[in-house]
Amino acid sequence: MEYYQIIQTRAGQTAAVINQVIPALTLGGVTAAQLLTQSQALNGLAQTRDNALADYDLANNAENQGFLTISGLSLSLPKSAEGDLDDADAAESDLLDLLDPAYAIKPRTTASALERGKKVVSALTKINAYLAGKTPARPPVTSGGKGIAQLTAAMAAQPGLEQTVEDRAADVSSARSALRVAATAVDRLNKRFYSKLQSEARENPTLAAALGQIEIEGADLPGTLGIRGILQGGTDNLHILLSYDNGSYDGSATSTVEWMVVGTDSDFTHSVPADPSGNALGPFAVGKTVKLRTRVSNTNGTTTGSIRTLTITA
Repeated sequence: MEYYQIIQTRAGQTAAVINQVIPALTLGGVTAAQLLTQSQALNGLAQTRDNALADYDLANNAENQGFLTISGLSLSLPKSAEGDLDDADAAESDLLDLLDPAYAIKPRTTASALERGKKVVSALTKINAYLAGKTPARPPVTSGGKGIAQLTAAMAAQPGLEQTVEDRAADVSSARSALRVAATAVDRLNKRFYSKLQSEARENPTLAAALGQIEIEGADLPGTLGIRGILQGGTDNLHILLSYDNGSYDGSATSTVEWMVVGTDSDFTHSVPADPSGNALGPFAVGKTVKLRTRVSNTNGTTTGSIRTLTITA
């Protein structure tokens, strides 16, 4: 269970004891029924958070795919140019030299991939003009059927993809905050009701016996293994790559990653041990939507993380 679900469980137990022994009990005008209503409202906030996480994962993956496109073309197009031009020819050798500034940049990040891509576009613009002016005209430099046009388009789209990631991250932060604030309010109400019930139980043996039905703090459940990001990747680009929040992995507990393929699996029927350095799941077919979550267990119980979703793209 997640933190908010533990609070919901306690709210249900508290309301049950109240209704069983002293149904007229209120706390600051709040009835047992109203406590349950506030508790159940957490489900909607949790769904909003999960929706925001799904949108963030979609945006983050789109940005990463854009980076991979730019990085890949900025690496492969210069190699194709080497095949299209003859370095024994002085003019063509000079054209190949135009790629030297691009070779000096390793496209390991979005910023460096964009920087290299710009230099590749500048060099290939001159190279393609030279090729087109030959008799007969020679085709422009391409790699896998893609050339300057595709590289330029990917570079132009990347800043927008990056901004979308930041916007969706802000949505996640707001949704998480709303759930946390509401859950904390219900938790505080649970504890106040429990104190009130303890006070009433001094003169009510039936209530004193019923208090044991309410699970109070001290169960020492394991912390949630937080997922920092999920990305489509791997050598075949058909795997899901997971990374985890720093400090959330508990080596003394049993941590797993569970997943299901929407439309194929009825529940989270697949699992592997969680690796603190990250996990690679798959491969999955293009078009398949995968839902996944973390599960952490110790001798006191189990906690699960929020559900994350990713659709494998071509």
